[in-house]
Amino acid sequence: MKFKRGFTIPLAAVILGGSLLAGCGGTGGGDSTTAATTSAASTTTAAATTTAASTTAATTTAAKTAAIEFTDCAGQNIKLEKPLEHVVIQASGSGGAFMTMSAILGKDVYKYIAYMDEGLQNNRKDMWDQFIKTVPELADIPTVGSLGKDFDTEGILNSDADALIVSTMNKETVDAEVKEKFEKAGIPIIYIELHDETEENHVKTIEILGKAFGKEDQAQKIIDFYKEHRHAVEDKVADILKSKEREDLYIEVGSGGPSEYGNTYDNNQMWGGIAYVAGGNSIGDGVVPESGYGAIDPEYLLEKDPSKIVFAGSYWPKVADSIRLGFDSNEADTRKLVEGYLARSGWSDLSAVKDGEIYVVHHGLAKEVYDVACYEFFAKLLWPEEFKDTDATATLKEYYDTFLPYDFAGTWFYEY
Repeated sequence: MKFKRGFTIPLAAVILGGSLLAGCGGTGGGDSTTAATTSAASTTTAAATTTAASTTAATTTAAKTAAIEFTDCAGQNIKLEKPLEHVVIQASGSGGAFMTMSAILGKDVYKYIAYMDEGLQNNRKDMWDQFIKTVPELADIPTVGSLGKDFDTEGILNSDADALIVSTMNKETVDAEVKEKFEKAGIPIIYIELHDETEENHVKTIEILGKAFGKEDQAQKIIDFYKEHRHAVEDKVADILKSKEREDLYIEVGSGGPSEYGNTYDNNQMWGGIAYVAGGNSIGDGVVPESGYGAIDPEYLLEKDPSKIVFAGSYWPKVADSIRLGFDSNEADTRKLVEGYLARSGWSDLSAVKDGEIYVVHHGLAKEVYDVACYEFFAKLLWPEEFKDTDATATLKEYYDTFLPYDFAGTWFYEY
């Protein structure tokens, strides 16, 4: 059944209705001047009260039905007749709307999702398993596939979905595959952006989702948390860099096991962007493709000899020797998996390996609002003395406890 999108009652009609109601009260009869005066006063008071109530009701109705308008991260002007109720989301485990929606909507988040992809189940299985413990209804949300692969456009068009929320990284695919059909169906496509790790787009994304779901007050609390922690790192790093140089580091996603070199980043994308804000310099900068990420030549790594190496771990069930971190991990198991990577040809000569400057961060923490904890983690590994009192795990836990409906556990940051 097609979802019935909202309608707006004209304010003039509501006010007119209130005025007519106010004029419907009768006047009681009396045979004395006092009684007549009292009756007139009562009538005036009742009429005033009724008019005030009608005006309040009209104002409330107007507020509820007033159009919501904002500019999304792709520069589109979005107009909604009312807050969104059933949306389709993508990239649930990698910079999509899911985690920020969870922070804004709490345990009711499942009620607002008509369809979602399987990113969490496939690439962040530990997170998904934990989330459905506290919000079991998430497991009943139908899946819709992923854009560019097995996306079920027709299923969405015949559902009650009232918007598609995607990252700007999907825009080319959306334009080519689904835009025309969604426009004809009157289903808006709303773009967010968390991949570039800029404060501007992080804040804009939170604002967009807060407005779209009618939860602007909650969105502002999340923005305040984000800015407080990010600015604390940025301000201190700015002072440090007045007298010290950026330190080179190599970042690698440990998803494919030791035999496969995973993606690294330039200084503007994901982990590279976070490291740069924290005062580091990714050796992938200027080497990886224009996209901002990609694998590098192992010989180039050996030649650059970075002083620190940071792996991004997660839970990739299909690759047994990938680096695991998160809800279902512990330091002993993570250490064994990291050692498999350190045994690569030539790595024993790297300064970072010799000095034990090896670190692991959960890959699912990037491209999300709580990545502010990662800024703290990178700042501390780069500037241990200046950030000795910083605790990235405590910051992440605070975000979970304050905003998310899920219980916090596991290992999210690791120092070899």
